[in-house]
Amino acid sequence: MFLFKLFGFLDFLVAILLFVTPDHIAPIRLLIGAGLYLIAKGVIYKGDLLSAIDLSIGVYCLLAIIFPITFLSFLTGIYLFLKGFYSMII
Repeated sequence: MFLFKLFGFLDFLVAILLFVTPDHIAPIRLLIGAGLYLIAKGVIYKGDLLSAIDLSIGVYCLLAIIFPITFLSFLTGIYLFLKGFYSMII
């Protein structure tokens, strides 16, 4: 149960990081860490649709360092925000 809430909190933080990525406010090291965290979580829990989505968002975090797309950043940020919020509530 603790791990579930911890992952939810980390997803929540990555969502905030993705919201500020298009403005170039997000530090590069945090984006790399967030991307690697989401890729690792997607690989560890493979076989699930949400894990595949986490994996693709992790790849986008790494690509957003060079090519931040505003719409995609907000879309993935909203997804992770809702997923993290839901994980912390339950």
